[in-house]
Amino acid sequence: MALQIGSWVQTIGMGWLVLHDLGGSATSLGVVALVRGASLVMLSPVGGYFAGRFERRRQLLFYTSGSAVIAATLAFLIAAGAIELWMVYLSALAAGALEALAGPIRIALVYDSVASEDLTNAVALNALGGNAMRVVGPAIGGVLIGTVGTQGAFQLQAVCLVLSAVVTWRLRPSLPSGDAAPGMFRSIAGGLRYIVRDRRMLVIVVMALIPSIFIYPYVTYLPVFARDVLGSNQTGYGYLAAAVGLGSILGGAIVATLAGRGRMGPGMVWTCVFYAVAVGAFTLSRNLWLSVAILAVAGIFHSIYSALNASLMQLKAEEQYRPQVMSLQTMTWGTTPFAALLMGRMIDNWGAPQVVGLWMAVATALVVVIGLFSREMRHV
Repeated sequence: MALQIGSWVQTIGMGWLVLHDLGGSATSLGVVALVRGASLVMLSPVGGYFAGRFERRRQLLFYTSGSAVIAATLAFLIAAGAIELWMVYLSALAAGALEALAGPIRIALVYDSVASEDLTNAVALNALGGNAMRVVGPAIGGVLIGTVGTQGAFQLQAVCLVLSAVVTWRLRPSLPSGDAAPGMFRSIAGGLRYIVRDRRMLVIVVMALIPSIFIYPYVTYLPVFARDVLGSNQTGYGYLAAAVGLGSILGGAIVATLAGRGRMGPGMVWTCVFYAVAVGAFTLSRNLWLSVAILAVAGIFHSIYSALNASLMQLKAEEQYRPQVMSLQTMTWGTTPFAALLMGRMIDNWGAPQVVGLWMAVATALVVVIGLFSREMRHV
């Protein structure tokens, strides 16, 4: 939970730092997201390989400590008045690299801790805790920025990451199996061939990619909606960011309660559709509290979809390819910033509500097509 609070405080702090303190644009926000995403895409396969080959606890401790150093450095530079936009880009690149290496390990910890029949419940409960912090984190970040300045957000993130590292140290060591395995590049290539060959896994991965490319990028531009569309400030931005998390708490509770009842594929498809439709409705609102309520509804569908997709990716993967599949989950998160950069350029030209609404319409159409015409998705 400390890690989740730190992550969301960082999201609030970095968004407001770029857009307000440094006078950046929507494109600048997109670039920050892009450099972080590039690290996720390029290094997640390496993280998956390391997660399967080396002791996980020690790796995770190193990655978390590195993230704390980055947050503390940003806080110092802001407080000293020495921060520049290129420094934010560099820190986003380094933070993305560490997340790419740590992500597969964190996913593996959930799978390693429960039996397969309880995996969906475990994923949902894990997400439930994370989404609760998604409510608390942005609210704290907004208050800190308004009272002590942007550096306060990064100071809190550094503290939360240190606490997370302390908890990580108390975990039981996870020793590698010691079995003979192919080299890193052969292992990564073999995992990609497996996903392309298995049509069921391929459809599940595509269903992970569509929201990452077409829906999730809107979160990068919540500062734009808060300031330019809704006429609010950093506090309103914190409310918007927290709203999806608030709904996600309820969505996670629903998944944890109903998991294991029937096929998960159709439920994943249609909750993704409703998620896109809800975000599309958000773009039509010009009232802050109505927008918060709509995003809370979007959060319910987002949480259910995410838990079902994460469970299917792990449950349906063959055992020998599970580390590669876990790294692929992290890679899909990294595709979001590439799309976000394009969205940012479009927003600068045509406005946030129009552009985000168009992207939600495209996402809805793609997922409906999969839901109607994919036999694998209907039976998974």
